[in-house]
Amino acid sequence: TQKPLALLERLIEAATDKNDLVIDPFSGSGTTGVACKKLDRNYIGIEIDKNYNALAKKRLKETLQLEI
Repeated sequence: TQKPLALLERLIEAATDKNDLVIDPFSGSGTTGVACKKLDRNYIGIEIDKNYNALAKKRLKETLQLEI
């Protein structure tokens, strides 16, 4: 299901500590990964759909470039 980035950030921040590992077995467009990177969490995303996988990679790359 679609979830807003702000919601995932709140959930991840409440349930994990910095440098923890978050695994998302149905990562879709990578919103969980973007939230993890913004909050200094490690992330493993699993997605079977190549189109969603490409979109997630693009979003994560853009997030990392914004932080540098």
